[in-house]
Amino acid sequence: MKNSTALPLAVAVLGLAGLVGCGGTSSSASPTGAAMNVHLVDGPISGFQEIDLNIQTVEISSGGGAWITLGTPGKTVNLLNLVGGIEETLAHGATLPAGHYDQMRLVLGSGNSIVLADGTSHALTVPSGMQTGIKLIVSFDVAAGTTKDVWIDFDAAHSIQVVGAGASGKYMLRPTVWAYDKVVTGSISGKFTDSATGAALAGVAVLAETLDGSGNARISRSTVTDATGAYTLDLLPVGATYYVVSQPQVGAAAPVSYDAKASDAFALTGMSPVFTYSAAFMSDAATGSLSGGITPLATADQSDLVNLLASLASPTSGTHTFIVRTNMAALGTATETFGFTGLPAGAYSLQALRATQNPDGTTTASASAVVPAAVVAGATATVNLGF
Repeated sequence: MKNSTALPLAVAVLGLAGLVGCGGTSSSASPTGAAMNVHLVDGPISGFQEIDLNIQTVEISSGGGAWITLGTPGKTVNLLNLVGGIEETLAHGATLPAGHYDQMRLVLGSGNSIVLADGTSHALTVPSGMQTGIKLIVSFDVAAGTTKDVWIDFDAAHSIQVVGAGASGKYMLRPTVWAYDKVVTGSISGKFTDSATGAALAGVAVLAETLDGSGNARISRSTVTDATGAYTLDLLPVGATYYVVSQPQVGAAAPVSYDAKASDAFALTGMSPVFTYSAAFMSDAATGSLSGGITPLATADQSDLVNLLASLASPTSGTHTFIVRTNMAALGTATETFGFTGLPAGAYSLQALRATQNPDGTTTASASAVVPAAVVAGATATVNLGF
């Protein structure tokens, strides 16, 4: 892929945003103006070989003023090439006036598509609310005579929704995207192994989570372990406290499940932006499943994400409720469903998060009640969620 380079390990976040765009210009900052470089990365996702987005234009705005075009890339980018420390440079030296910026929008062209694990290609539908651009809130201060480096994380795992069933099913783009200022981020890295054999746990989902004032967990970043069981959670904003959470499931044909674990609290600061957390997990053959439905059904411009929650004791930071797995719900013609398999038996809870794409391109979020669930070995429990 063009313009792809290795992603530095110690970088980090500024705030919620949308994909930023490509620079048609490569000039540097002037004494009175500023410049912006934009790099695109992606989190892990299973079930797809490609997610191809046709990125046309990227714009930025301040205080509801006129939109400034950062670039007109006019090219298709496969998001799944941008994992494991690889990035795509979308803008280099795009010029803009110095000042504070609070909104961005990304305009996609036609021809967006996905390739499933079985090799079949399908169109990726962009909802009508995005026709004037995907608008997202940001908070960037760009000083005169400087160049701002922005890293964009397009969370593909939480951005694709199946709508309909069978051959008539459609794949909808429901973008979950974050923007980060390179100079104010940190990282957590380590290695996961099997506690009985010492074998590396490869291909395991790893989550960096924060807790709000009420103890509610939120995923800030996700990745997967490599063949040696090693991982790096980068682009974590300093000034926040993170927990590393994982409930490993290894193998495709006959998956082996492991009990979930959470790390101690890691407070990332400018002086201490890098931490290490390694863990050995115990396999658990007593597994079951959870499935259910969601009501009312999501509309054409809505999508639902379901979080599976569990109470986990960190080594010395107390017991908290964390997200151990998360899935996009599948929307059928008359039902909307979700499911989790290979779960170690025990107590869990579930919550659905609904994103509504508004006509002006902004997104409104809502949450269902948290519903308890019990997983029994060899059985599938049914839990329904409602808004």
